This record gives sequence, structure tokens and C-alpha cells, in this order.
Amino acid sequence: MLRWVILVVVVVGLAAGSTVLMNATPTSTPWNLPVAPVKTGPAPKAVVDGDLTWEFGEMGQQATGRRTWKLTNKGEADLEIWKGTSTCMCTVAKLRKEGDKLVLKPGESTEIDIEFKTNFVTGDFHKGANIETNDPDHPTFPLFVHGKINPPVVVIPGDTIDLRSVSSDDPKSVFVAVYSPDRPETKITEVNTSRPEFFKTDVVPMSESELASGKLKAGYKVNLNLQPGFPIGHMREEVVIHTDHPHRPEIKLTVVGAVSGPISVVPDRVRMVTVKSKEGASAEVTLLVRGGKEANFTVAQKPDKIDVSVEPADAGGVKGRYRLKVNVPKGTPPGLIDGEIVLKTDMASVGELKVPVSFLVGSN
Repeated sequence: MLRWVILVVVVVGLAAGSTVLMNATPTSTPWNLPVAPVKTGPAPKAVVDGDLTWEFGEMGQQATGRRTWKLTNKGEADLEIWKGTSTCMCTVAKLRKEGDKLVLKPGESTEIDIEFKTNFVTGDFHKGANIETNDPDHPTFPLFVHGKINPPVVVIPGDTIDLRSVSSDDPKSVFVAVYSPDRPETKITEVNTSRPEFFKTDVVPMSESELASGKLKAGYKVNLNLQPGFPIGHMREEVVIHTDHPHRPEIKLTVVGAVSGPISVVPDRVRMVTVKSKEGASAEVTLLVRGGKEANFTVAQKPDKIDVSVEPADAGGVKGRYRLKVNVPKGTPPGLIDGEIVLKTDMASVGELKVPVSFLVGSN
């Protein structure tokens, strides 16, 4: 019994001793690690003259710009500098001296060039590159260029002109403004249209008031004059403006709209997306001649793989109604049939009618 009492006393004593030892050990330094040495003595100091971001204002596309910064070692030890990362391949930092790393003695200076290419960017441009140093207070200097990039030639209101509703009975005129922000002396050398017999053009310089309102140095107005008799139906024509600008010698405009006239097309297009190759399909369009007049129609153009015919559709003795039949024959190979039907008429005021067609032929 005495032996068990002695054993309990020994165990309790050991536990108490370990608790005292743990409490006496500092909790803030559980491991005995060496402390990193603090660098003392002379140090380099990199100083860049001016702002680190250069605001260049405006530039044109496909242009090359360059900005130079002066960097001086105003410290008491050698300053090491080298090129770091850049925001893109179009922006490159260049040290004025050869080598991947440049060393400047105290008081020495060097120049750093940032060269950038605008490429085909339009709008805001913010690019730069990093310069790395051994200056403990300024290990990195980010040098940036910022400004606005303009296209070589600007067209207002844009490359697509929507005439919306147009009457084939009446002439219609619209214009587009054309100017070059980076080369105000740019000239328009020629204008071509897809239908010169119906689309006449002329070019005139902008007036002083127009230039002032747009804050422009020079520019032109290209007038697009739609002649009476333009083909009835959906319009999609092209206007090509040629300039002497080296970076945009050709500007293509698309002119769209719906042309109405003495003949109405109802519906104005034929579209089917569920045509089965083994069954074929057919559709009809009604042609209504104003005033119930009679007219003769001939098919001047149609997509391959479809049959087209026009016949009178006199209903209840009403004249001036015709039926345009469109047929996709049985066995037509699967695929998309897309295009337009062009009808010629013998009416003096209506040369052509256009009816867009689109059929998706499936294998089942």
C-alpha cells in the first residue's frame, strides 16, 4: 500500500513540474530561428523626372509613338536597373545603354524610352512597361502612355446607312460626313456605287460652320442621291469611297432600306425553315398593282434549285392582282437556299421588283 502512495506522489510531482516548465517558456518565440539581417549602409535611390504616365492626347491607328523619361541615381550606392514586364507586345521599354542590366553610379543619369504601336486600337489606349531596380524603396517604376486612338478615316453616321422606307416614285438624298483626324489633308478621290443608274453621288467640302461644330480642320460630305424608279423591295446596296489615306484607301458603306411603289409585294419575303428534301415545298406571294392596272412580269433572276412563276390572280373580278409562285422541287439536296427573286415589269415607273427568299432544306 505504501508503494502505491509513493508512486502517485511521484506522478503528481512530474505533472506539476512539466506545467511550470511550459509556463516558463516564452510563447512568442516557439522556435529558435535566426533573425534576418537588416541591410545597413549606403543605398541607391532611383528618381524619375516628371509623371510616370504620359498623356499623349490623340493619335491615329497603325502609328508608332515614343516617350523618353530621365532616371537619376540620387543615392549613395550603385543603382541597378533592368527591364521588367509590359502590358502587351505593342509596348517595349528600351534602355539607352546596351545590356540586360544597367548600373548607375551615384549622381549618374540615363534615359529610358517607351515605344508603343497603336495598331488597330480604337478609343482609349493605356499601355506601359515596368522598370525594375535594386532601390529598396522603389523596386519597380511603372511607366505608362495614355490617350485616344482614332481610326484613320471617320465616317458619320457609320458604315451602314439605313434609309428605312423609300418610295420608288420620289427621289431621296442623304449624306455621310468623311474626315481624317490624323491627316486632315486626306482627299476623296472617287466614289462608286453598286447601281450607278439609280444611285448618284457627289462630294463637297464641309462648310466652315460644319467644321466648327465638329471641331474639325477639314472634311467632306458625300451626298447619296437615290433616283426615282429604284427597284421595289428590300434594298441592300454598296457604296465604295476611295481616299488617298495610306491606312484606309477604301471605305465600304452598306445602304439598306425598304422601297415601295406602284406595286406592293405581300408578304415582302419568302422564308421557310422546315422543308423536307423528299417532299419539297411551295409558297406564294401576292403582287398588287396600284389602281388595278395590268402588268406583265418576267423572272430575271432567281436562286438555283427553285422554280418561280407569275400568273394573274383575279379574285371576284378585281384586276391588278398577281400570284408569284415559288417551288422547292422534291429531291432537292439538303442545305440553305438563300437569295432573291428579281422580277422585270413593263411599267415605266417600275423597272424591277426584289423578293428575298430563304429555304432551309433538311434530309428528313
